Amino acid sequence: MRKGLLTRITAAFLCVVFAFSFGGCNIADQIRSSLHERIVIQNPVTIQELTRLLVSSINDKRKTTEAFSEIPSEQLDGLSYSYFYEYLNILRTVSSQDNKGKVVSFRIMGDDECRNILGRDVSSAYGQIKGAELLYSTESDYPVYIFFSVNEDGIPYLSSGWVTSILNIYNYSNHYFTLLDSQNADAVKALLAPGLIGEEYTDEVIYTKAMQLCEFYRLRVMSNQSEYEITRLVPWEMTIRIPETIAADGNLFEEHIVSITLRDNGNYFIDDKISATPDVNLLYLVRGDERLIRVGNEYTFTDLTGILGEPSTYSYNQMDNVMIVIYSGVILRFDNVEMDETEMTGTLSSIRLMSNSTYTVGYNLYSGMTRSQILLSYPFADDSEYTIRVGEYEVQFGFDDEDYVSYVKISA
Repeated sequence: MRKGLLTRITAAFLCVVFAFSFGGCNIADQIRSSLHERIVIQNPVTIQELTRLLVSSINDKRKTTEAFSEIPSEQLDGLSYSYFYEYLNILRTVSSQDNKGKVVSFRIMGDDECRNILGRDVSSAYGQIKGAELLYSTESDYPVYIFFSVNEDGIPYLSSGWVTSILNIYNYSNHYFTLLDSQNADAVKALLAPGLIGEEYTDEVIYTKAMQLCEFYRLRVMSNQSEYEITRLVPWEMTIRIPETIAADGNLFEEHIVSITLRDNGNYFIDDKISATPDVNLLYLVRGDERLIRVGNEYTFTDLTGILGEPSTYSYNQMDNVMIVIYSGVILRFDNVEMDETEMTGTLSSIRLMSNSTYTVGYNLYSGMTRSQILLSYPFADDSEYTIRVGEYEVQFGFDDEDYVSYVKISA
């Protein structure tokens, strides 16, 4: 009797369990179906509404989740919440620069204006582009833009490719500046190398560039990394303004601009031009370890022959008061020449080293050297087309067909 009762109770219990289990599955299916239906029938939002949702999150970080949930899935282009959140953080950072204040409004830009701002046709990679300029409570020198892609049906969306590329270049720049801040020249070299194309960029040259950049940021950059300002940010280019660096002459503060560009081969090129402290030795004609004559100084013919010996030849243009004096491997020009019966006096205005010269400019520049050898002494000479400025003068290089230095010239 008891056994039969127990059997009936057990059977009833199992029926309840199975019923609840199947009912639970049905309820879960209904919830999933309801959510799916809600997402499917969610109407696309306009570009104005899409911009408004992003602006609400820029102004208030707590609204990021709400903004993400209100954007239809097709207008997120597969963008994950974490990427969306990080992208909004970047827009928030850019918005906080230059004392802009809160975003108070925005305006949708025309197609021509978008193309002008972007500076290139991006339709092949990101489709048709629409953009909005954010307007702040305080005027700023550096406008902030948000760009959207538009699909074939005219629906705007946040391109996952666009956003991912923005995150990549932004994080790359942060990594670069962090390495400089930590004086990690080896790691800086690794970031510089992929963007430098040419035989002159040997490992030693790139490392020398990295070392000088580390020294520049250690000694002359006064701004903290948090004070750097992003003045341009698109998937293929980022420009950063560093407000306060010490000028090369050590007297004044000046801004410093760094640009990072994504090349077609997928590598980033870091354009971080730094001005070296003027090397006054480059104003001198040198033989061995001895400085002989200096551009800008006044000499008599007697002085000149006492220092360099008798010239191979010389010529005097009385109309222009210019004298050219030629020695083996070097040509000197004197301006403001005054002549009397016994002496010539003039200002040395130019020195030109020719091939096979036994002289050097400074202690390390000479004809016959390679571009790599120039860059080992002056790592950023390539940024100025191999022209080195020293005050009012500049040192220029000429190259022969085999890319060796054919002449070195100092002139005003």
